[in-house]
Amino acid sequence: MTSSASNPGYTGERHPELFKERPAKGNKPGQLSRAQLDEFYTRGFTLVRDFFTKEELDAVKADITVKVSELADNLYNAGKIKDKHEGLGFYHRLCAIERDFPGANIVLHKLSTLPPSFRAIAAHERMLNLLEDIVGPNISFNPVWNLRTKTPNNAASTVPWHQDSGYFDVESYNTLIVTAWVPLLDTNEQNGTLQMVPGCHRDGYIAKHTCCAGPTWYIDLDEDIIEKEFGVDMAKDPVTLDVPLNNRSDVVRWSIDFRWQRTGTPAGLFGLKPTCEVRRDGEPDFRPDWDSFDSVDRNRAQLESMARDESAADEFSAVISGPWMKKWEIVNHNKHTDAFEKNPEGWQPGMLHG
Repeated sequence: MTSSASNPGYTGERHPELFKERPAKGNKPGQLSRAQLDEFYTRGFTLVRDFFTKEELDAVKADITVKVSELADNLYNAGKIKDKHEGLGFYHRLCAIERDFPGANIVLHKLSTLPPSFRAIAAHERMLNLLEDIVGPNISFNPVWNLRTKTPNNAASTVPWHQDSGYFDVESYNTLIVTAWVPLLDTNEQNGTLQMVPGCHRDGYIAKHTCCAGPTWYIDLDEDIIEKEFGVDMAKDPVTLDVPLNNRSDVVRWSIDFRWQRTGTPAGLFGLKPTCEVRRDGEPDFRPDWDSFDSVDRNRAQLESMARDESAADEFSAVISGPWMKKWEIVNHNKHTDAFEKNPEGWQPGMLHG
């Protein structure tokens, strides 16, 4: 698992009430070491190996397997595919479905409700113990969470250089939003792991992005701008985060990314969907209200706020667009930007990051 400071608007300063020497004994399960906290604050990220158990990750895989089966059933019943590929396993089935119905991985990426195992990870005691040292004892789950469905050799699932804050509203620029990226198989440069440029968060500066990269909905941050604005060498400074789990290749690189923040701070989602409180100080029996959180379908709210035509409401639509397209100059046009440009003035607060 990789934890990172999602919002470069936060400059990496330790909160004086949070960063204290702990007793030599009695650390809460999951808390980072002092060295890991130092790395998080100075580099902007830290790699935590073996944080979740095999059983916890197997539960996530089982829920994803159910979602893939539901997608296959829906596509088959709608006449979009002729084979549900039921004989293929977790790492191969979506690849076959994607070959038959290009864009299937994007349809699954737009999953809007948290399966039970995802909820368990989002409010996991060890995870919240880790977060307490960074955001404090009152913790909320950010509405920007993703199931990453990176199928092999698929440009639409390749994310270019960016700052997460490039997707968020300006109101959230001073909110420390902590991201955890959790891969479900080994990740390396070959199958598409994370790359980070250490220290770019420290000045609290959001560089000028453009929209949108290649055939995607992703914003892009040019390497020349990164070097100029942050004083780094893009030939030497990026760090590739290899996370060894099971040794596989030519498969779906499944991962999830979740975000948390201090309760009461702006979520960055343009008013579309609020955060979900997951830990409240002094209330050990507190439980998140996941049903209320999931009652807001962020994709449906996105469609409604854009006043898009009925074709965009197609459950099999592989188009994603949103308010970050209004923030940055559109220099590359594709089906995602076209959907936005059909009615750019119809955008309303309530759009989301895909």
